[in-house]
Amino acid sequence: MLSFLSTTGFAFIGGVAFDPFFRGVLVVMVGVVVLMGSTYLLVATNAGPRVGGLIAAAALFGWMAMMGVFWTIYGIGWKGEAESWSLVEITSDSPSRGDDGLLFSGDETVIELGDSLQSFSVADGALSEDPDIAQQEALDFARANADDLAGWRYLVTSNPRRGEAQASADEYLHAHEVFASTADYVPLRFGAYNIGGKPLLVDDPNVVDRVLHKLDTTFVHFWHPQELIIIQVQGAVDVAALPGDAPPVASPDPDKPIVSVVMERDRGGPLPVLFGGTRVTPALFGIFNGIIFGLLVWSMHLRDRREEAIRAAA
Repeated sequence: MLSFLSTTGFAFIGGVAFDPFFRGVLVVMVGVVVLMGSTYLLVATNAGPRVGGLIAAAALFGWMAMMGVFWTIYGIGWKGEAESWSLVEITSDSPSRGDDGLLFSGDETVIELGDSLQSFSVADGALSEDPDIAQQEALDFARANADDLAGWRYLVTSNPRRGEAQASADEYLHAHEVFASTADYVPLRFGAYNIGGKPLLVDDPNVVDRVLHKLDTTFVHFWHPQELIIIQVQGAVDVAALPGDAPPVASPDPDKPIVSVVMERDRGGPLPVLFGGTRVTPALFGIFNGIIFGLLVWSMHLRDRREEAIRAAA
């Protein structure tokens, strides 16, 4: 019998050591019991088991409510659904009205940008041969001629928002069979624009600018207006790679049409105008624990009032 128990016990211990999930559950359970149990024991020795339990439980739920607040502010911890770019449409060539053979855009702001791009290009301001300097020159040129872009903002290639949108555009182009693979087209260097969204931070900001921008976006413009982005690509030049040589660098073919992927920022969540999906889960977590914390504190308050009344009557 003892040998059977020892064999079974060793097998159980070996199974726990083998399964990382089960081992993690046991570690968390032991940590929770030690954390809350030690706090309860310390408080219960001074305030009694019932009051000690209320104090320990209130401290636990108050701490979790604070964690929910910080998670909501900084978008960390227990996150909800991440923000993404949802497809609005894919148009061939610059979205515009009046040209034959184009897939017309149904959004008026997109049409206005298409009309502007027929006669205006930020590439005209990029005079340097250095790619990074050329991007900055194009950005300065676009800002100096902002009226010609109908309110749209040019995005340089190093802009993280453009990189995220480019990845989403690649997925949509492949899913809708516009191109067979990413090797069949080239993202245009000067083909990314966005409009809408919250106010942007000024160039080369200092500490005061960052603080004022944070206060403005948090308390003044606390809502999130619609944000659109356009990513433009063009078919690549068909060049056959010679045997033994490295594949040639893809370059856009000027004879092929420009394809514009129009996307809208999807913030997710039940109230995307106020709360993004990323912060909904920690916000609900903080509210739930805050309610329990308030009930426990109110219960202790009523208990203290009853004790005061009993002492006063005595």
